[in-house]
Amino acid sequence: MTLRFCLRRLQCSRLQDAGVALLLAISTIAAACAQDQAAPVPAAPSTPRLVVYLFAPKGVNLADSIKTLDLSRMTDLNLAFGDPPKCDGTCTAQSDMAFSVKGQSDADIDAVVAVSHAAGVKVFLSVGGGGGDQMIIQFYNAGLSAPLVASLDRYIRAHHFDGVDVDIEDPANMGQPYASFVSLLTLNLHAEGKLVTAAVAKYLQASMPSSALHQFDFINVMNYSSYTNAVTALQFYAQEENIPRDKIVLGVPFFASNALDSKEETYNTILAAYPNAWKVNLVGGGALDDGQGFFYVGEDTMAQETQLGKQYGGIMIWQLLGDAPAPHSLLKVIEKNL
Repeated sequence: MTLRFCLRRLQCSRLQDAGVALLLAISTIAAACAQDQAAPVPAAPSTPRLVVYLFAPKGVNLADSIKTLDLSRMTDLNLAFGDPPKCDGTCTAQSDMAFSVKGQSDADIDAVVAVSHAAGVKVFLSVGGGGGDQMIIQFYNAGLSAPLVASLDRYIRAHHFDGVDVDIEDPANMGQPYASFVSLLTLNLHAEGKLVTAAVAKYLQASMPSSALHQFDFINVMNYSSYTNAVTALQFYAQEENIPRDKIVLGVPFFASNALDSKEETYNTILAAYPNAWKVNLVGGGALDDGQGFFYVGEDTMAQETQLGKQYGGIMIWQLLGDAPAPHSLLKVIEKNL
């Protein structure tokens, strides 16, 4: 080995050592700065979502209802609920998996989608729902997610929906079969340029595999409660579940709940029975339902929750037909504050 070669090797070694030392120093300084500086809060979305569920009580025609609604500020409409029929005994690959929306004809569905699209609103078929989710669960628990998703996909394409909203609310049936169903659904719909969302809640989350939660394009958090609970719910999904803030939509109620037996009344019914109900979040003692007490979200709290939702992904409403007319429409309060 020549002297010149040895000197060159020594110089290279020193340069490499110096470079490593410099990189270590930079990393150390960066780490120290990161510890001294609080994590930045992601910017709120430039256009927060306004997601509305449209559900028809018995005897109500959605094709007629959609013509009376102001869709100008809405971004997404979830048509509730689309489900297959209950299996006659054990579900098999030969069972009827054809989707439909109870009480609505195919022409009614097409009319709702057409009017919404004309207003620039995306339309999702919400599948499941409290109780109705058993129609979905019965198939994926039987290992029939693939044919179920195929049937759902056919219905979505036939009626020109923009995606599917998954509303499963049974914590005893949200394990791996649920995750498999969600994976197949997102794989199919994303390949077609369609979206998959979900109605979620903090009390359900321990039952849902994280792999499923993180596949949804955005989530609708069913809070339907106080401002304090709304703050807690949104922070839970942002901080503990690591969902991007702009994908977390706060759910607010257009209904009131009775704490004793969980009976519900629409906000419109509450306001008709208690004309000043818009000022508060609790009423009772009148003629409605033998004076039972009802909890809901009045105008001031709705404004606060809307401003909170604006810092995340927006606001979701369950459900639109429960609103009261002007001058105390909760929808107008939301539009003003969103």
